Amino acid sequence: MSRTLKRSLVALVVLLGVVVAAAVLWRGPFRAAAARPNILLITLDTTRADHIGAYGYARARTPRIDRLAREGVMFERAITAAPITLPSHVSLLTGLYPFTHGVRNNGNFSLPAALPTLATALHDNGYQTAAFVSAFVLDRRYGLDRGFDRYDDDVGLERRGDRTVEAAARWLDGRTAGRPFFVWLHLYDPHDPYDPPERFRAAFADRPYDGEIAFVDEVIATLLDRLERSGTLWSTIVTVVGDHGESLGDHFEITHAMFVYESTLRVPMILWSPGRVPSGQRIARPVRTIDLAPTLLDLAGRPSIAGAEGRSLVPTIRGNGAPPQSVYGETYFPLLYMNWAPLRTIQDERWKYIDAPTPELYDLSRDPGERTNVANREPARAAALGQALRALTGGRRGAMSERQIDGDTAAKLAALGYVGASSAGVAATDDDEPRADPKAMIGVFNRLRDANAAGQAGRFEEAIAIAGDARSRDPKNAFAAVVLANAQFAVGRYRDAAATYRAYAELVPTSADAHHRIAICYARLGDPDRALEEEDAALAIDARDADAHNLRGGLLAAKGHTDEALRDLRIAVDISPSRAPLRVGLARVLMTAGRLDEADRETREALKLDPGNPDAHAAFGAILLARGDAEGAVREFDRSLAVRPDADDVRLDFARALDKAGATARAQAEYRRLAAGRDTPPDIRTAARARLR
Repeated sequence: MSRTLKRSLVALVVLLGVVVAAAVLWRGPFRAAAARPNILLITLDTTRADHIGAYGYARARTPRIDRLAREGVMFERAITAAPITLPSHVSLLTGLYPFTHGVRNNGNFSLPAALPTLATALHDNGYQTAAFVSAFVLDRRYGLDRGFDRYDDDVGLERRGDRTVEAAARWLDGRTAGRPFFVWLHLYDPHDPYDPPERFRAAFADRPYDGEIAFVDEVIATLLDRLERSGTLWSTIVTVVGDHGESLGDHFEITHAMFVYESTLRVPMILWSPGRVPSGQRIARPVRTIDLAPTLLDLAGRPSIAGAEGRSLVPTIRGNGAPPQSVYGETYFPLLYMNWAPLRTIQDERWKYIDAPTPELYDLSRDPGERTNVANREPARAAALGQALRALTGGRRGAMSERQIDGDTAAKLAALGYVGASSAGVAATDDDEPRADPKAMIGVFNRLRDANAAGQAGRFEEAIAIAGDARSRDPKNAFAAVVLANAQFAVGRYRDAAATYRAYAELVPTSADAHHRIAICYARLGDPDRALEEEDAALAIDARDADAHNLRGGLLAAKGHTDEALRDLRIAVDISPSRAPLRVGLARVLMTAGRLDEADRETREALKLDPGNPDAHAAFGAILLARGDAEGAVREFDRSLAVRPDADDVRLDFARALDKAGATARAQAEYRRLAAGRDTPPDIRTAARARLR
């Protein structure tokens, strides 16, 4: 045999070996896999696909995400089910559309307990499961914690991605060896306001949103490098997916939630797992984020989620299956909080239809920015897609898995920028009542965003002016009413605030919180009887409204009905045992009843829950003073006043404790301060003057 022929045969054998090895690697996961892979699901909040380098954005700094795309499968047109964080994540983890799972907005919706998820499916198949979220909007109260051994939502309002990654890394380091893991990592940083860490600010001074995405890419790299060093990366399926995008001014929408254009529905979606999925594959046809959970289960050799509407994309990746023929998206935010028409959309490979009071049709092949509505030029096509949309949804709005939320939750959501978030939204029925088209009202919405921002910044008169103007232009706007009422309340216009909250309650008759806020107004106006009537109305709507029980208990205690007051206050604590202020309220009435031991227990528990709570320190000081421990009382009152120096009632107790502790000069100084204070309440001023020597 000639040397040339030998070399040729050797080369052929080597080549065949490579081909066979590649085929084995490729086929492996689609057989009954003996070794179950780990799964790392990374969801990027508020991330547009077209702001990632791999998706063609030249100004991006996303090297690790780009590498995952080069070495894995990139879906060029992945569409989320809703441009809102909670509904989109519920769809992603259940494989269901919102009209089936019923979570249609943030805040006042939660996942029904009966619905299985990706986490429950993997947990039931022996996986160790953990979730690490970065914003309160995904708190466990909304139902996504089911199926997770660990659900880390200790975020306050939100936490930076590097801190979330560190929490995930600690769990991974301590997990049980020998069992596969499923980790869901949620990164919230690209959500507005855009404020990247210092080292990114200079480079992205003119585009801070891109700076936030660059930071997210860096923290993803940190976690993946850590997995590589531990030897677990190569046995892990890594997927990166956006929950929704961000308009950034497209169609005059500043952020997201109001519209269903591609700016907020098209998201990055990448699968990486060498040997399980091919390298460098790009899939151009539309797919859905609801397809991701069935795909991950398929890659892991597990059956899909029972009843899932999404389907595995593994056949599409292998080239022997077509992606879904149509893709659905929706936003019910305009209806639920603005009393405008909801928007629903369906698209195929080329055409996109939006069901709105003025229907829209776009040829995405020629008009990817959705600038030219061709519904009037293509009436037959628009009608066919409209019919397909009705067939998909059954022609109805679908499930509504609503829940009441307390005032504390509403305040947290508002602080995250969810304008006017409250305990309920406008009733979503299948009526045919004409409603405003969101695209015609976007200017009003943007002004309400300004009003909410002004209120959050303490510019209440500005908020009143803007929200009042918006309400005059759109009298049935629930957002406008609640933003205006909150600002009126903040400046002490309690009678005006009560009237505006009343208008909100008429627009949203299922809102217990509206009646609770009216009750607070009447309490501030010195009308406890009307305040009690409103709390009764609140509890008739939601018997588990802890805030309503708490205020009702306080009002009853002030009227001398101590036993009835204690019943309400204990109910409030039972409903929300982790809220320190509720325990403080109960402790105060227990003190009044002379039950100091019980009051002591509640106050100590409040301080465990919130060590810096000024009301808890003041209550503990009052207990110590009643027990004759004046020096201990002085310390507690001092701690309270360090946080809230304008609390004149606490300062009066502080002065009394100083007197009993023998610190007469300091006590007299405090009495003089209260007696001379311009804003000191009359009863406290009188008491202070009586103590002056």
